[in-house]
Amino acid sequence: MIGNLPSDTLTEVFRKVANQADKLAAFYEIKALRSTNQRFRALIESDQTIRSEFRKIQQETRSARFREAMIDAHNPAGTRTANDIITYHDVDGPVGQDKIKEQAAERDIKANPDMVAGIAIERNDVTNRLLQGTIKEQAAKRDIKANMVAGIAIERNGVTDRLTQDRIKWRAAKRDIKANMVAGTAIERNDVTDPDTQDKIKEQAAERDIKANMVAGIAIERNDVTNRLTQDMIKWRAANRDIKANPDMVARTAIERNDVTNRLLQGTIKEQAAERDIKANMVAGIAIERNDVTDRLTQDKIKEQAAERDIKANMVARTAIERNDVTDRFAQIRIMEHAALVEEFSNAVRGLGERFRQEGGRGR
Repeated sequence: MIGNLPSDTLTEVFRKVANQADKLAAFYEIKALRSTNQRFRALIESDQTIRSEFRKIQQETRSARFREAMIDAHNPAGTRTANDIITYHDVDGPVGQDKIKEQAAERDIKANPDMVAGIAIERNDVTNRLLQGTIKEQAAKRDIKANMVAGIAIERNGVTDRLTQDRIKWRAAKRDIKANMVAGTAIERNDVTDPDTQDKIKEQAAERDIKANMVAGIAIERNDVTNRLTQDMIKWRAANRDIKANPDMVARTAIERNDVTNRLLQGTIKEQAAERDIKANMVAGIAIERNDVTDRLTQDKIKEQAAERDIKANMVARTAIERNDVTDRFAQIRIMEHAALVEEFSNAVRGLGERFRQEGGRGR
């Protein structure tokens, strides 16, 4: 037994352990010897030189020991309390200790669905009020993911901060909206009292319904969307959805179907419908007329896009301009320049092809 060794031999044991290359391993070995052998512990405490060497190892391994302690505290299979981890790794300093306590408490919250925040906080001796708050919020979020209503999750985890309560309620209501619940039920079920949060939930529910191909009016009504700007955006999104989903639907039908009354939004819907038709190879005049595009600048933009499309399809500039009724002089110039570049590129490609054919013929 090491305890029966003379002091000189104990000193040699210490030096052999302390002088190894891996200082972190040296620290833990010396610590283990100190904790199990009274004479070895007395040697370190009484011999000033040995005590100084041990303190140097402590100093050199401080950062590494903290990292090991955080890994230990994060281990989902771990059962040590924060204070046990702090003691084992000899972590000093209140900031580092608080981090380990927080990490260990969060580990317990994640590992045990039945553990409420208060027990995790008490078990790991978390005394910092801010950290207590984050642990309570994390436990409540865990419970929300498990489909618990916000009120119960807040109460069982002792969440008292009003802003944190609102965040948890918002998260729970969003979860219910994703599960196809109407906004009013999700708001009431989770006791969402903040008006701005209520509006966000209503908007999210209505957008979900729009994605499910519901007309805007029904989505707005069933989710009790009362904010005028939000109503307008939902109507606009629904109309855009219809334009994209149905190549035969003209802008006016999408606008009327979704009760889009805002003039600016009507304009963007008409433009989008016309651009869709241009991509489908429709001439500009028909796309403009069938989608009731009345804004002059928008008309010019659509005509130029249609002409550019025709240029890419190898149509001469004058024909593309006339076919799409491009009257704006600057647009005409841009179209002609584009056509010239296309022709120049095509000629270059043809020239290279002819050259390769000739060289290939000589090679044969």
